[in-house]
Amino acid sequence: WLEALAQVKRSKDNWLLLSGQDLTRPDQGRLVCSCYEVGVNQIEEAINSGARDHVALGNLLRCGTNCGSCIPELKQLCDR
Repeated sequence: WLEALAQVKRSKDNWLLLSGQDLTRPDQGRLVCSCYEVGVNQIEEAINSGARDHVALGNLLRCGTNCGSCIPELKQLCDR
């Protein structure tokens, strides 16, 4: 029974629901800033909207403003 259940195809939404994620929240992408739960999709959208450096991203999304461990990756994303 369990083996048969594991082989049933599930949609992405089913897995997100089981993981406890909010299905109404836009897909944030891979997590970059764990302090404020900011994902790469959010960061790239902010960069495309005019945020040109990690300081601007911090002002807009708060990423990089707490522990700072994501700042190197924020800088890399801005340099692309």
